[in-house]
Amino acid sequence: MCENIKPTNHEIIKKIKQKLINYDDNPKVVIEKIKYNDKTFNLIQEGFLITGTKQRVVIKFLEKALKNNKDITTLVYSGTANGFGAVATAFGAYKFNLKSIVFISGHDEDTRQINTLHALNSKVYLCETYNFAKYFKYKKTDDKNNKTKKKYFIIPMGLNDDNHVMIDLLSKQIKEAIKDTSLENNTKKRFWLVAGSGGILMSLYLLFPTSEFFIYLTGHGRHKQKVIKWINQHKNIHILKQENINVDDIPYSTVKDYDDYIWHYVKKYAKDGDYIWNVSSDDYLFL
Repeated sequence: MCENIKPTNHEIIKKIKQKLINYDDNPKVVIEKIKYNDKTFNLIQEGFLITGTKQRVVIKFLEKALKNNKDITTLVYSGTANGFGAVATAFGAYKFNLKSIVFISGHDEDTRQINTLHALNSKVYLCETYNFAKYFKYKKTDDKNNKTKKKYFIIPMGLNDDNHVMIDLLSKQIKEAIKDTSLENNTKKRFWLVAGSGGILMSLYLLFPTSEFFIYLTGHGRHKQKVIKWINQHKNIHILKQENINVDDIPYSTVKDYDDYIWHYVKKYAKDGDYIWNVSSDDYLFL
């Protein structure tokens, strides 16, 4: 089922809280050179952001939502424990002095994601499965008439709303963050990244419409079908075929069983000079 878990790693939580003071929501991107055999890849390392790439957009996204509903007091999210949508939700709540409740599927209570959630004063429920997480999210927020109580705002999966508000905002934020980097000039590039809800992919495509994208899909159900449908409506986006993933030799910090999957394909198929968009990291790179 779902269990409300309490903080355990108080030392690391304290360090995260200290880092939150005067923290920049949209800093300049960090691009690292990754050498593998005779090739050099450009790694966009978003693990240096407290909540990964979605940190760049969550404040702008919530500004619009809160403007439309003055009754909101609590942000609610359901997802997986190794993802960062829940962390971005808690970060937004923290910034706007709101409450946050997250329902996430997983088992380990001492991770970067969960410790960051506690540092952001979120109420964290660890659930046996994602279906349980989703069920209890709606049970908590439903007014019994299939409507969400006014005080709650349910953050969409990966912040990727149906009206594409987040996509447009994130694209503009990334454009600002890549100034004076090798990404600034909108020439044709090749990007490799993992896509769950697809919001980061869609934002990058909006910013780099002449580039090529190589995508490993991790989502499930309607979220995955939504991303596939969008990809099929756009050019130069390639869905990578399922293979037996081997990332034992990954040379950079990333998220296990999510972002790390892309390395399997990069080392086999990417060209010299290609870009890897690494959404975040399990390690505390920002401390």
